[in-house]
Amino acid sequence: MRRSRSWVLFGAVLVDMLGFGIVIPVLPFYALELDASPLQVTLLIASYSAMQLVATPIWGRVSDHHGRRPLLVAGLFVSSVSYLIFGLATTLTTLLLSRIAAGAAGGTVSVAQAYMADSTSDEDRAHGMGLIGAASGMGFMMGPAIGGFFSSFGYAAPGFVAAGLCALNGVAAFFLLPESRPREMREMTGLGEAATLRGWLAAMTARPMGRLLGVYFLAISAFAAMTALLALYMEARFAVDARTMGIIFTIAGGATVVVRGWLLGRLVRRYGEPAVVRLGVVALFLSLAVVPLIPGTWWMALVVPVWAFGAGTLFPALAALVSRVSHAGSQGSVLGGQQVVGGLGRVAGPIWGGWLFQTLSTGAPFQVGALLVAGAGVLALGLPAAVSRPAAKPADRGELAGEARVAE
Repeated sequence: MRRSRSWVLFGAVLVDMLGFGIVIPVLPFYALELDASPLQVTLLIASYSAMQLVATPIWGRVSDHHGRRPLLVAGLFVSSVSYLIFGLATTLTTLLLSRIAAGAAGGTVSVAQAYMADSTSDEDRAHGMGLIGAASGMGFMMGPAIGGFFSSFGYAAPGFVAAGLCALNGVAAFFLLPESRPREMREMTGLGEAATLRGWLAAMTARPMGRLLGVYFLAISAFAAMTALLALYMEARFAVDARTMGIIFTIAGGATVVVRGWLLGRLVRRYGEPAVVRLGVVALFLSLAVVPLIPGTWWMALVVPVWAFGAGTLFPALAALVSRVSHAGSQGSVLGGQQVVGGLGRVAGPIWGGWLFQTLSTGAPFQVGALLVAGAGVLALGLPAAVSRPAAKPADRGELAGEARVAE
């Protein structure tokens, strides 16, 4: 992998997630100030993932044809606009519009993953995906602290800060981020298994891809429910405010940076991605099961690192496995397909979680989430000890030669 490319990509993902992290702890309180119900709050959060669900496969497919760099730069500027709308929102409708725009920009996550896949060998891919995850985690760690601080000046202020950071990052990425996918690779797009809609659907349901995506859907749905409802749960149980939630999410982000940036690569090299997936499932299950049992606010300082460890190992290892079982010519399309599945989970999680929170009990979403993760664990037990890319067809030989040049 070319280190300069990976670190520029790291910076781009970091600042994009920094803007996202700035808004996350403020959004529930902002919406409540605009007279939203708990269910409406979770629907607002789910709207981001719903739009991301629509945008992600499009960005992945277009990036296979036209390159990763243009879409990454465009996504940063769209993020800036979305946060500007957030800062200017005076109604729930405007707040919803800001989250839809942010979700459209967030569809480029598969492009960032495909960029990393272009630039890494199979052996280094989990570490590369973990580097993207570490950037996300660092942004998620720093963002809530910044958002919590600026919320003292009003719930709109964090949106303006996020808008400015993303705009500056877009300018920097325009000048510093090189293209990862050479012209000859873009011309070969369509040789892989996802060249047609029928082929793409077949690739998404083939073994072991179908099992990988099943694990991902169940785990991300539970994770999204916890993320969406944690602030409401802590406010209902312990009367916490946006500043305290900023601290809690900062702890989560710090743990994620350590796990994805340092620990993940070591775990994968020693045990392999399938074992790391199972380890992540166990940690995520424990964190969800414990939340309804904590007696006080600061017990979250113990629970959140376990939660971050679970997510920080499980999701990058799954992304690496998905990349390894797909053809180089369709990395963007297949990773986009993974994000479609993830998007469904991120939409469903906050909705069923919000419904349970409002109609059953404040702890019910976490208990149901733990059961879903247990189901993901059952599926993960069936993953093979090692996976590899499907054998190339004769038409794919030129594509694989191009891949070898990119991975140098």
